[in-house]
Amino acid sequence: MTFTKIYSRKIIFFLAIFLSCFKGFSQKKPITLHFNNEPISLIIKSIEGQTDFRIIYNAKKIDTDQKASINVNNASLETVLTKLFKGRNISFYIQKKQVLLTSSAPASADSSDETERTIKGIVLSAKDSSPLSGATVMVKGTGRGAITDFDGRFIYQLREKDINNVVLQVVLLGMITQNQEVGHKNNFTFYMEEAIDELNPVIITSSYGTKKLKEEIVGSISTITAKDIPVHQASESIDKMLEGQMAGVLVENTSGVGGPVKINIRGEGTIKSLNSSILNTSTQPLIIVDGVIMSEQSGIDNEYFDGGRFSEGLSNPLAKISSDNIESWTVLKDAAAVGIYGADGANGVILITTKKGQQGNTKFTFSNQLGVSSAINQIKYLNGEQYTELRNTYLKNTTPGYVAVPYNGINTDWFDLLNQTGIYNKYNFSVSGATSKFSYRNNLTYLNIDEPQLGNTTKQLNGGINLGFQSSKWNVNLSLNPSLIKKDEPNTFYDFAYIPTLSPYNEDGTYSMLGVSGGNTGGNPLAAIEQNKNETESFGLLGSLNIGYKLSKNIRFNTLFGIDYTDKTQDRWYSGDNESGRNNGTFTLDGVSYNNWGRRLLNQRHTQKWNWQGQMLFEKEINENHKIDGVLGFELADENGDFNYSSASGFVNYSKIQNIHDAIQDDDPDTLIDETNGRQTVGSEISNASRVSAFAQLNYNYKKKYYALFNIRRDQSSVFGDDSDVALNSSGGLAWVISNENFLKSNSWIDLLKLKASYGSTGNSRIGSYRSKGLYNITQNGYNGSADVTPGASPNGKLSWEKNLKFNAGIDFNIFKRIELTFEYYYDNKEDMITGRNIPTELGYGTMQLNASSMYNKGFEFTTRINWFKKDNFKWVSSFNISTVQNEVTNLIGLGSAYSVSNLALAQKVGYSTTTIWGVNWIGVDPATGRDLIRKDGKVYDAATYDSLFTEADWQPIGDTRADAFGGFSNSITFNQITFSFNGSFQWGGDKLIADQIISKTNTTSNRNMSVNAYDYWRNPGDIVTQPAPSNNTLIANMSKYVYDATFIKINNITLSYNVPVKKTFLDSLTIFGDITNALYWYKEKSPSGMNGIRELSYNYPQARTISLGINTRF
Repeated sequence: MTFTKIYSRKIIFFLAIFLSCFKGFSQKKPITLHFNNEPISLIIKSIEGQTDFRIIYNAKKIDTDQKASINVNNASLETVLTKLFKGRNISFYIQKKQVLLTSSAPASADSSDETERTIKGIVLSAKDSSPLSGATVMVKGTGRGAITDFDGRFIYQLREKDINNVVLQVVLLGMITQNQEVGHKNNFTFYMEEAIDELNPVIITSSYGTKKLKEEIVGSISTITAKDIPVHQASESIDKMLEGQMAGVLVENTSGVGGPVKINIRGEGTIKSLNSSILNTSTQPLIIVDGVIMSEQSGIDNEYFDGGRFSEGLSNPLAKISSDNIESWTVLKDAAAVGIYGADGANGVILITTKKGQQGNTKFTFSNQLGVSSAINQIKYLNGEQYTELRNTYLKNTTPGYVAVPYNGINTDWFDLLNQTGIYNKYNFSVSGATSKFSYRNNLTYLNIDEPQLGNTTKQLNGGINLGFQSSKWNVNLSLNPSLIKKDEPNTFYDFAYIPTLSPYNEDGTYSMLGVSGGNTGGNPLAAIEQNKNETESFGLLGSLNIGYKLSKNIRFNTLFGIDYTDKTQDRWYSGDNESGRNNGTFTLDGVSYNNWGRRLLNQRHTQKWNWQGQMLFEKEINENHKIDGVLGFELADENGDFNYSSASGFVNYSKIQNIHDAIQDDDPDTLIDETNGRQTVGSEISNASRVSAFAQLNYNYKKKYYALFNIRRDQSSVFGDDSDVALNSSGGLAWVISNENFLKSNSWIDLLKLKASYGSTGNSRIGSYRSKGLYNITQNGYNGSADVTPGASPNGKLSWEKNLKFNAGIDFNIFKRIELTFEYYYDNKEDMITGRNIPTELGYGTMQLNASSMYNKGFEFTTRINWFKKDNFKWVSSFNISTVQNEVTNLIGLGSAYSVSNLALAQKVGYSTTTIWGVNWIGVDPATGRDLIRKDGKVYDAATYDSLFTEADWQPIGDTRADAFGGFSNSITFNQITFSFNGSFQWGGDKLIADQIISKTNTTSNRNMSVNAYDYWRNPGDIVTQPAPSNNTLIANMSKYVYDATFIKINNITLSYNVPVKKTFLDSLTIFGDITNALYWYKEKSPSGMNGIRELSYNYPQARTISLGINTRF
């Protein structure tokens, strides 16, 4: 790919410039001195003259009149000072561009009257003696002190009464506070231990540089760190690994490898569109990776663009990041947590941080995982004899004088032919480390998946580059995550229902023609896999450059530029050698007539989203009781996208892939009409959305007992009408840490008891670029072959932000230093949701988008994490979460109820949830007539009569896809070197409508096989069956007979690992592991014996169970 090469060169060039800048920072000027028995003060002046350093000292403590001799040539500053002050009880300390001289003579034992002393020292990690920067070293009880530099060093001039009895206190977030009496010392070394209280971890609270301990957090925030992410799970993206692992977060994985995953935080984000061709307002959370706001991929809007014939295979944006490169995944849920994101925080926010280099020598890691996979939820279809019987019965009932065709003896198991044992192969390599100023971590992951579906493959290459520089004033971090994904998918789920009485091969071994329309089946699926092409190649880059500068002890400034770039091409070729590429009609070229065979579709998508932010962060401690901190900032964001599509059919050489412009070169005027019949089509969609924002957050705590937070944000977006493109949102929250009250200080079993509550407004601006604009429909086949342009959607200059007023109340309760409990109640009131409605065509338009509906989501969340055992040789940790969501549409502002087509079974109706399944109540098959029976208002109708008497407005609620409760669980048990872990998810209640009636409609037997359920059909009077007699009677898609109870328990992942002892080798660690992904499913509603139920019909794409072995080593 040309773009990939060009962009790679740009990245390399940028890194070279960046690293060369770092190299320049370390340059130092050499010093030459030749003095013989001269005053030290004179030598100091010479040093200052040759360097940029200033040497400062207390003249009362340092005698610079004493004489010294020194002779050095081109020496470093440190070498010169060491030689100059050797044996003179003078110590030096280099910091930034200053050198501080102090007396190293021991303090006098009789120093009770001393009121001034220079102290210095270093703060180190007790774990590995690495320096700790950013630690506060202060006089306890005053707030006066210094902060350690990147080397962990500090120096401070004490000015206190009775210095010997002063207590120094060292504080660093995530570490245990240290206290030490000054006594007679000048030099101090502090070793700080991690606050291993896993129940009160440090949590990132925003992408604007803020983080706090759990007990300090006012909002509702859940986080998972690298050690809890099941990276051995056979999956290509992090979101699929976290199914069921966070309260209130519903991860729905129903697509194939590389496909998008639906994430709902505390319920549906907006009201559902009733027209599948209109793009909804986004229901997905805002996802931010290292400060980069990710672009959300969505299909083109078929209502206004010619997307119906050029539907695009959407990909998962989170596949751009290797799961091995993720340090933490944090979900912000309530107004206090998401309020700082204003008009983009309505659906919650996900913060992803990638791994960075850690202090110490260069470390390498390597892992390899190899596994086999198989499809586990295959649908059972009719065999050849059953199909023949059902087909004959249908034709006998619908065709006068029909003579039954005998069974031909062929029984092709298409599912078996089109499936194989899949292969999962993953490699990961990383190199990382850090010095006192520089950190680095580079990661490369290669994933190769041969799916159980024959011919479907995914090759994925993910990189991670993280470079950092830190000094006492500056902090610079560069994060790059390039990715290249290639997916070949000629074999899809739709192909598995082929007619069993057809053979895939002719007698001579060539592929057979199945004799059915290509538009219905895609041709012989085995031939299609070999002869067709369906390839998607995607290059992505997530990158950010973050620069921070410490203005003072209490204020620092950060600026960040981030970009999310995607370049994706989907190329489909349908060969004329099988039915999928054979279309009706002919064309003429040079007097020769050709069949309209061969078809090619090409989609190209380019998106670029960047955001630039600047913020000032401040913190101030006012004596021991009051502390304030906050952030004040602005942000610019812009997203550009273009989607180009083209297609053609009819090629002279239809067996090999052809260029689109080679299609249908017709030179016969009599057949000119063929050229406008969709044979060559090109089109494009361009989108642009810009936003400018200003925001502020203020935090206050009093005695670490009472906490308050306030957010405010102003957003202006180009996607809304000119009359309403500005939104102002604010939120606040309070927390009371009861466990820090004096009356609980002596309590030994309560570690944390905190009450919290928040309220505020957020919004949703992700509605697409043009829903407020006037749009037109383009018809390719207009009068005389021209393209017609007609009005489509009406402009609405007042179309504005969807609003979400969020309330949250909760309690955090940690006990016995082992158990963490969190309970929360939330209520989200969603207003001004965008709703489409048909309007009178006399106005010149067909539809209009309006802020015209409201609904609420409310529910409870409960999370617990228990450290059952924490011994060195035995550890056992469990977690469990459960959540509920209730939803109801409360207002349609005079629009009235509206309904979808029957296979969607949706409605917008006040008093009901947006997830209600609407349809008709099926009560069975009439034993006398063999027709479906439906109950309406206490009366019973057969399906045909009902369909003639009633409309969508007569539908009734027949189910709800929303679960009564959902959640997940995990366990990890370590005994000596062996660790066993598993995690799972569950859903209680909720229904699923199997809307794809291809599995049971008997009037499609001409080109498709059907579910074995269809064999349970009515044959004779008195039969008690589930399916009506095969006929041409209307079949209603949204009957309650197709609604299933979706209650399930699923074991997502099981892992067993062994840490091999490596003390006498060059390795730091070696782990061997085995893993089972999609290990077990249990459904409350059992499948009838020999038939399909919810287990088989749950997924649109077959799920794969993968069993794998792997190694992970560090050296």
